[in-house]
Amino acid sequence: MSSNNTKQLKKAGMHIELPNKAIDVICGMEVDPAQTKLHVEHKGEVYYFCSIVCKNHFVNDPQKYVG
Repeated sequence: MSSNNTKQLKKAGMHIELPNKAIDVICGMEVDPAQTKLHVEHKGEVYYFCSIVCKNHFVNDPQKYVG
């Protein structure tokens, strides 16, 4: 999936998980779920983050980033 397509899906509020990768819904970076402890479950979905800053943005207002 191209980074442009990933950004478009992210803007649409879609949770994206690629094989062995997830997309940080805040910044669009690829994250390896097996390598990060930065994740949050929200409405039955697990979201992974590249940094504590991105995770905190999500935790403070998840509806802003996902529908």
